Amino acid sequence: MKAYRIIYIFLALVITSCGSVQKAANNASATAKKASVVKAHTAARTDFKTMKSRLSVSYKDEKQSRNVTVDLRIEKGKQIWMSAKFLGFTAAKIYITPDRVQFYEKLKGRSFDGDFSLISDFLGEPLEYQQLEDLLLGQAVESLQPHDFSIVDNQYQFKQGQLIEKLFKLRPSDFKLSQQSIRKPTDDSFLVITYPDYQVVDKRIIPLEVKVDAKRGKRLSQVILEFKNIEFNQDLSFPFSIPSNSKPMNL
Repeated sequence: MKAYRIIYIFLALVITSCGSVQKAANNASATAKKASVVKAHTAARTDFKTMKSRLSVSYKDEKQSRNVTVDLRIEKGKQIWMSAKFLGFTAAKIYITPDRVQFYEKLKGRSFDGDFSLISDFLGEPLEYQQLEDLLLGQAVESLQPHDFSIVDNQYQFKQGQLIEKLFKLRPSDFKLSQQSIRKPTDDSFLVITYPDYQVVDKRIIPLEVKVDAKRGKRLSQVILEFKNIEFNQDLSFPFSIPSNSKPMNL
């Protein structure tokens, strides 16, 4: 579950370097079975070949707040590309494939190029590409089946753990996530990803907003992504090249 942190790390680096809405209206069924809810959530995964979106991204912590525009492109199961702009200029780019993570920041002149084994070592837990796509699109980053199932506040809830608490909440209307989180009470740390609302684009349910609240040590941070101008199954390019004069980062 430390894999949650990877999207937060990248969005924080990007920021510091520089349709109609579908609301949950149905009631959670008191007789719903755990296996059926898990199956419905799996079936809710968005199907597409490519997706692009303009993201409005805001970041804040105790010391600063920033707002940037990010162009997002995804070729499902293959690559994620982000280009962040600040004051109209490209400030940073991120390129992620199933076996590699690369990014660079123009203003600070630094870059990273490594495979997922390096990121997994850094996070202390195996990380897979699919988890990043799922996190962005309102799907659980791990299997819900092993978790305790209940209905709380008209939502399907999956919970597990004591030393490390994991929580997933599903909307009864479409079985998409309203929240997924991990908390470590002993470390006084948490990462909470909230999906306040969704939108329907070409009959596909996509988050309208993704909110990431994190606490690591004494540092509190928040990242909010708003998805706009979403298009599916277009022919997309994924241009990426680390500048030769950038300084490699050791993570």
